[in-house]
Amino acid sequence: MTPINQQNPEDVKFEDAHLKKIFLEHLNSIYFGKQHLIEFFEEIKGLASLIYLKEAIQECYEATQKQLTQLESIYNTINKTPSKTTVLGIKAMTLEAYISAIKSGKTAMERDVFIVFYVQIIEGIEITYFDVLRNLAKSIGYSSTFINKPFNLAVKNKLAFEAIYKAYIAEPA
Repeated sequence: MTPINQQNPEDVKFEDAHLKKIFLEHLNSIYFGKQHLIEFFEEIKGLASLIYLKEAIQECYEATQKQLTQLESIYNTINKTPSKTTVLGIKAMTLEAYISAIKSGKTAMERDVFIVFYVQIIEGIEITYFDVLRNLAKSIGYSSTFINKPFNLAVKNKLAFEAIYKAYIAEPA
């Protein structure tokens, strides 16, 4: 469909009900994406070779469980329940990560580097989702502070995996 006239973003006005619907759709996507990530973290933890990578994945797993609990409290706060949605983007990314890590001929170190690379991408996606949720919450009049905890956990996880990646791929002196 081609728009009849071109609009600038400032010309577009959303109704409150529409924004709440968009907020709920994003909340559902991150909630069910997180449920999928629980399984993913269990799988890749078994593929990792370094103990501190395994520990970081375990911490990420535990953080994801906390985030799910925090997301459930958001649903309670807005008097909604999770509504099943597809999370094909996250599933495709985790499948690609898994296939890259188990590809034959890779050394343990190569597998670890691929795991860390993909987990950083996944954490970046999560950070974006939470940032969008915070912005939507503000525009609707919801408090965005209840999204800060899961957002901060996602940022913390991303930084932890960046540090692991940098330890593997040390910059030359």
